Amino acid sequence: MHDQATTTCMEASRPGVLSKVSQLRENFPAIKKYPKTIFFDNSSTTQKPYQVIEAMHSFYENSCANSNRAAYALANKLHHQVEETRNHVAKFLNAKPSDIAFTSGATDSLNLVANSWGLVNLRDGDQIMLCLDDHQSAILPWFNLQSQLQRLGKNIEIVPFSMHYRGMYDRDDIRAKISTKTRLVAMSHIHHLYGLEWDQKDLADLRKHLSKDALLSLDASQSIGHAMVDAQALNVDFISFSGHKMFAANGVGILWVNPDIRTTIWPIRIGSKSSTKIIENRIHIDKSSLAGLLECGTLNLPAIFSLKAALEFVDSIDMINIEEYLSHLTHLLYQKLKDIPGIEFAPGFASYDCAKGFGIIGFRIANVTSNDLAQYLDQQQIFVRSGDYCLGSKSSEDADYIRISLHIYNTEEEIDCFTQTIETALA
Repeated sequence: MHDQATTTCMEASRPGVLSKVSQLRENFPAIKKYPKTIFFDNSSTTQKPYQVIEAMHSFYENSCANSNRAAYALANKLHHQVEETRNHVAKFLNAKPSDIAFTSGATDSLNLVANSWGLVNLRDGDQIMLCLDDHQSAILPWFNLQSQLQRLGKNIEIVPFSMHYRGMYDRDDIRAKISTKTRLVAMSHIHHLYGLEWDQKDLADLRKHLSKDALLSLDASQSIGHAMVDAQALNVDFISFSGHKMFAANGVGILWVNPDIRTTIWPIRIGSKSSTKIIENRIHIDKSSLAGLLECGTLNLPAIFSLKAALEFVDSIDMINIEEYLSHLTHLLYQKLKDIPGIEFAPGFASYDCAKGFGIIGFRIANVTSNDLAQYLDQQQIFVRSGDYCLGSKSSEDADYIRISLHIYNTEEEIDCFTQTIETALA
């Protein structure tokens, strides 16, 4: 029954983009240079297309200056390019440019949520809800904030909720733990190990159980560039992600903040470019844009420009095509893996019949450590993740999975090669 349902789903969702994958791969110099290498660690980072590399190269070679720091034309041009990128990000998220700030990555964005909002707004007895099976970058900022507030004489409570054994947040546990003291729920859009989506309907249902002043923070690190991330449809208050997980360079990320709560944000770092004035020896902050609140100093211009190139690259493929292709590959990978003797899947995709796939599957093999298998695969030029997945719970059991994470340049042939290599290793 399971096999039949999955096969039907695969046939129904088989995307037309399959015929274009070889052409897409031509955009990636690392793939062209090392065509026999199979890169299955896309949840950690993605390969970079020529367009992204050229955007950075062009900045350093043709227009290296600071943005909006001088009267000359080049500085003003760079400022406009930064704002063009902000506008492009806004369009990509179905949001307004005034609600978007550039950061150094998802970890920076998630820390800003905790400190720029939590440090100012949380009071004694307030509760933050989170899942200890999420990524540490979405968890540790709240425990750090708890310690900071304790030093200021305030005591907030961290309320962990459970992950269901099938790899999705436990809805019943969440509802049971929501209280009138719940001020924020921190969640992942797509889990970085289990690969399942907490989607628009799930978020809407959660909203019904929260008080009006309770907020939702969404870590979109694994969904950005893999699936649609629509700030309006998701109806959350914070969205955080990194550019390097969607083909852009390292060192740039985005924080989107719901404009309804922008006035509750306070900058935790301040300097040049901040929207501030000193009047009668007191600081006055203009909260009309998120950039003015959270951006200061010299921005990482080449990385920001790479993000615009990455967004244009994604747009050229179309997110619907990306979603369909990744779902197809996920189903195919599962079908190829499931009959390998001794295989045990991690919670997530394999636990659901005909689930939509987002390119992430975890598994382990009986009597074989995942690190040993990963090292063997490395010798065959197949790169996978094993070991520490940065789970907040730091469970040794969870740490022994192999994680395969796919993207648009991965192929059916690579999946065939990968599964055949494992079968050879176990023979």
